[in-house]
Amino acid sequence: MNKYEVWKIMLSKEQVYLRDKNFMERHPSLQPRMRSILLDWMMEVSEVYKLHRETYYLAQDFFDRYMATQRNITKTLLQLIGITSLFIAAKLEEIYPPKLYQFAYVTDGACTEEEILTMELIIMKALKWRLSPMTLVSWLNVYMQVAYLNDLYEEVLMPQYPQQIFVQVAELLDVCILDMGCFDFTYGVLAASALYHFSSTEIMKKVSGFDWPEVEECVKWMIPFSMAVKEVGGARLKYFKGVPSEDMHNIQTHVNTINLLVSNNLYIFSYLVSAPTGVLTPPQSDKKPSKEQE
Repeated sequence: MNKYEVWKIMLSKEQVYLRDKNFMERHPSLQPRMRSILLDWMMEVSEVYKLHRETYYLAQDFFDRYMATQRNITKTLLQLIGITSLFIAAKLEEIYPPKLYQFAYVTDGACTEEEILTMELIIMKALKWRLSPMTLVSWLNVYMQVAYLNDLYEEVLMPQYPQQIFVQVAELLDVCILDMGCFDFTYGVLAASALYHFSSTEIMKKVSGFDWPEVEECVKWMIPFSMAVKEVGGARLKYFKGVPSEDMHNIQTHVNTINLLVSNNLYIFSYLVSAPTGVLTPPQSDKKPSKEQE
């Protein structure tokens, strides 16, 4: 299989794994802010357990697509759906995924192991076992590798790009994915637009193949998000004990607080990290169950 066939398969996934920007209308008791809080919590859990960015973005995709297949989901079920999506994604992506009891533990008693296993089957059936989308971070990885590919080599064996730049672009995507406006664009366009904000039109076009008119709307939509991210100083590469240095940038990190300006006119989207009653607060790294407890 040559590189053109691979690229064609990647692009085709954008049409197979469709997302529905109107799925919230099927759930009258839910608000977009509830999705934001849940995804942020899943991001925090991912960092606590050193899960990869791909794991988090798989879980986000599973959650959004599952919700689009359902009606009248209540807010009391959101955490179970979210942690189960992360449980499924970790089993697919991680070499050593956390145990089932650890996923139940991190919900502070809100979800049992039995409930997670039951929801796992429900979600996979609803998704028709389609569990391998081309995620946002998958596109970003491809774009970054192409952007920094040594012209002497035609194949990419190992990532060649600067980790610090990758985590900065990834942070912008972490923020954007919390907003329902992201549903107006494909993952490939979102990743290309985010890279544009940290590079140039020329680089964006080179790595993605998109012409400016194809990304212009998304780039403009991202401007307030990009400004907010850059105002707080941008992400820094974090050190994770036990994680190889070459893999540090791939571990999902969590941003504590970001104030964003969104919409056609300016309005302030104040993103609140803390959820009511503290149910969505994962344990500190030194308080999570150890392997000795297994």
